[in-house]
Amino acid sequence: NGKNGLACLLFIEPDAAAIEIQPLPHSYVVKDLVPDLTNFYNQYKSIEPWLKRKDVKGKDDKEYFQSKDDRAKLDGMYECILCACCQTSCPSYW
Repeated sequence: NGKNGLACLLFIEPDAAAIEIQPLPHSYVVKDLVPDLTNFYNQYKSIEPWLKRKDVKGKDDKEYFQSKDDRAKLDGMYECILCACCQTSCPSYW
């Protein structure tokens, strides 16, 4: 249908017409439908999208505790599976 999507999540209406499946647009293909996402992951790493603490854990503390309020702040921010569908479909990325 000309839109990026994950084959495991995309519902395709049953139809007699043939379906064309292509690799991610604007990416080099390693083999078959496997894109080379090296540049994508390098860009992702460069922005350091992981959580960083302002304070350091005490010497005797074994783990960081997280309040329910702190956990709620993360909802909707960790669901990305780094498939690059959104980035390769965006003209500003090309």
